[in-house]
Amino acid sequence: MASSRGKTEYGEANLKVKFSKGMKVEVKNNEDGYWGSWYTAVIIGTIGDKFLIEYQTLQTEDETEFLKELAESSCIRPFPPDIECVHTFVQHEMVDAWYNDGWWVGHISQILGGLKYKVYFLTSSEELEFEHHNLRPHQEWIGGRWVIPSKGHRSV
Repeated sequence: MASSRGKTEYGEANLKVKFSKGMKVEVKNNEDGYWGSWYTAVIIGTIGDKFLIEYQTLQTEDETEFLKELAESSCIRPFPPDIECVHTFVQHEMVDAWYNDGWWVGHISQILGGLKYKVYFLTSSEELEFEHHNLRPHQEWIGGRWVIPSKGHRSV
């Protein structure tokens, strides 16, 4: 629900997270073929109870500017904290993989040599190969906190 100051609470009222103009966020895409992906964006305004966002990686068809669109608050989450990943990933660990200009949720299905991994994506039943620097530990926005599910629900 929009307030007079142009800020909106994320999800339930007890979360106390406000989205406002200029805030860096991640936006999920629920379109066919993109379910399970998150894209970096900046909130550039509000229109009614929706947010006008500008993606930081997705461009218009003519590639002259970043794509802008309206997004529901239920499709937006705060930008996750950067977790320096100095450890190697282990089999079955949940990760986000950088693919097609966004972060896709999957799990390590195979450990390859040279800091390479195979990642399985449940939403598409695909398995793709990634280098370590194109992966990040998976985090979920739950109850107003960032949680790493594969690490025993530790809050960040």
